[in-house]
Amino acid sequence: MTIGSFQASSQPRAGNGQVRSISCALTMDGAGGHCYLELVATGSAPPKPGDTTTISLDDGNGGATVFTGEVQETKASPDTAIVVGSDGLAKLARFDLDGAYEQMSAGAIAKELVQKAGATAGKIEDGPKFPSYVLHRGPRALRHLQRLAELCGFDVYTDGDGKVHFAAPKQGGADHTFTYQEQVLRTGLEQVTPVQDGVQVWGEGAASTQGSDKAHWLVKDLSSVSGKASVDNSFKVKPASAGKLMREVRDGAVRTGDDAATLAKAKMTLLASRPVRGFIEVLGSPKVKPGELVKLDDIPSEHPVNALASGKVLRVRTVRHTLSMKTGFVTRMEF
Repeated sequence: MTIGSFQASSQPRAGNGQVRSISCALTMDGAGGHCYLELVATGSAPPKPGDTTTISLDDGNGGATVFTGEVQETKASPDTAIVVGSDGLAKLARFDLDGAYEQMSAGAIAKELVQKAGATAGKIEDGPKFPSYVLHRGPRALRHLQRLAELCGFDVYTDGDGKVHFAAPKQGGADHTFTYQEQVLRTGLEQVTPVQDGVQVWGEGAASTQGSDKAHWLVKDLSSVSGKASVDNSFKVKPASAGKLMREVRDGAVRTGDDAATLAKAKMTLLASRPVRGFIEVLGSPKVKPGELVKLDDIPSEHPVNALASGKVLRVRTVRHTLSMKTGFVTRMEF
């Protein structure tokens, strides 16, 4: 662990300080990731706000950087120094801006937001292209970025290296597999009926029927600039299909029927990526990152978790690592 000039390590005679406990989290929810560090007080000055913070953990099968950010707050007592840090999303949460964009994709706008806020861009997917898109002061850069993500059906989060990602839910096989009776410590999973099972997106303009140069025209009939999608009981996405619990979304940035259909499908894909919610805690696993897919193997057939998680891949929204003398090294994944 490195915080400015402070260094701590499990290796003998490495570093100039000691750590009592570590808790760090990366998340798609809220205002981003954070770390909470308890350090043994020494004769040297404690870390200062603004100091770059890097934490790497190793479970014995290879280490990984689990948090990169900077110090937000330092507290000192006679025998302990407490350091609170945040990841790159905090820079966007503090940054205020305005701007107007023409013929740019959501990803291009997102990348500019990240760079202007002084953060580092990671995986930035394009998403739809907007004829025009305006940012007003008031909402900070992070809220603008999250608004773009909501429109595209994307997520916003950082990785262990502090890079900001703007991407659609990952699909496919599991990135990590945990054996239930050997690695899993606690579970708290649930499957609930979604508050909506479909969405219909309505845009503006006559681009679909009159061409892109008429995108600014107002039309009486919006059917040409709308699209819908839904999910069934098995969380399969059905493009151009209505559900029983439909939600309507109106957005002037959407100017064609194709874009409206694409955004409706993206929103339902995001909903379908959470068939099961809750958490699992496992023996320390530093290589797990937000957005990755995990599954549980060898769940006892009589266990209630078997019906919820057996054979399914779960997408990690939050990963939290804790290390202390009381608990050892534990990783908590939330879905």
